Amino acid sequence: MTTLAGRGRAFVSAIALAACLAGCGDEGLFPTTIDPGPDFNVADLLFDEGFFYCQVEPRAILAKNCGPGEAGDSGCHYTVTSFRLSAHAAIPCDGNVPRGIPSEARGNYTNAQSRMRRDGESSPLLLRPLQKLEHPRKIFEDNDDAATVIRLWSKQVTTQ
Repeated sequence: MTTLAGRGRAFVSAIALAACLAGCGDEGLFPTTIDPGPDFNVADLLFDEGFFYCQVEPRAILAKNCGPGEAGDSGCHYTVTSFRLSAHAAIPCDGNVPRGIPSEARGNYTNAQSRMRRDGESSPLLLRPLQKLEHPRKIFEDNDDAATVIRLWSKQVTTQ
């Protein structure tokens, strides 16, 4: 038979053990992260520019009127969002090698790249026009050429 004093000691012991586990070091007795040290570097992940200018922008952004929007829209990405796009002349390409890139296109690349992920399926550049993340309207379907080219772009990476 357990006495009241015995239960009290067990309770106090449990509290002391919990405090010890929670209070040992910066992250308790069992840390969840490892200090990478002073020379830790993360490589910048860059999505292929040529593929963007020759495939993504013409097929997934310009072809879908993401800049000006459709009739009745309020300017879409040319005027009203943080994902700002700029109009520019078509870029001639030899395969995925662009010839002459206007500065407006470079800004579009920078903005699009910031919305890309290595896993194309989790990329806001794909999820927003599919309306799987907040977006005013659905731009294309999951099996559309635009979705395919964005997924392909997620595989076209280099590190710097």
